[in-house]
Amino acid sequence: MNSKLSQDNKELIKAIDKLNENIDLLTKVTALSMSKESLFSKADTKQQQVEALEPLDLPDKIIALIIGSTTDSVKSLRSQIKGKAKKPAKNEPTHGEAKKVE
Repeated sequence: MNSKLSQDNKELIKAIDKLNENIDLLTKVTALSMSKESLFSKADTKQQQVEALEPLDLPDKIIALIIGSTTDSVKSLRSQIKGKAKKPAKNEPTHGEAKKVE
């Protein structure tokens, strides 16, 4: 009997955790919808809009809905953004290189 109760508790905890995630997501999307114009005022492209939303850590599906795009497009843009963040600029030194002084 304790085993069944323990399993029921585990399932209940999982359901509560999922509900909390959904509430958190709903809160972020609601706050975002209230300030969408100011957030995107300088975001002319879809990539800039995705970059503006990146700190919120929203799922691709939600970002796609917000910016009027597809989930695949958002995945691609996020991948491009992450790729840019990893590559140093041409004039910037890489790890272990000294910065050139002119």
